[in-house]
Amino acid sequence: MAGFSMRKVARAIGYTVGQLYLLFKNQDELFTVLNERTADAIYSALLDETETLNDPAEAIRAAARVYVRFAQRHPNRWQLLFEHRLPAGSEVPKANQMKVQRLFGLVQQRLQCLAPESDAETLRCEAAALWSGVHGVAVLAESNKLNWSGVTDFGALTDRLVDGFLK
Repeated sequence: MAGFSMRKVARAIGYTVGQLYLLFKNQDELFTVLNERTADAIYSALLDETETLNDPAEAIRAAARVYVRFAQRHPNRWQLLFEHRLPAGSEVPKANQMKVQRLFGLVQQRLQCLAPESDAETLRCEAAALWSGVHGVAVLAESNKLNWSGVTDFGALTDRLVDGFLK
């Protein structure tokens, strides 16, 4: 987000700043639309990788790897999704909330297969806890902040996290 300006966007796509403001009332609205598209792209990538996997643990492991790879391959989009904050008092649009919730829903569905006796609230919390850890790996992978530890295989690190959680 550093160095971002509506003027730069307009110039890059061959619009005037005025034309851009006819499409988006402000920078926050543009970021919101970009974040919705990023959430859609992550969801599609997760589905593509996991929908044919029958083993729930394998599907969760694959989804976690895809998520970390997405952060590494699309750092600007990924960072914007998590760093952008709407002004105080602004509500996150329902579409944004739903798109992020469906990402957790994929994990929650697979966890339910592993723990069918669990209630929906427990599964929601478990999915959030697991994905918070995966998100941490994605942050470290994207920012390359684990160099000091000698860890370079983020796929293996992600697998260890997921496997440990599932045990």
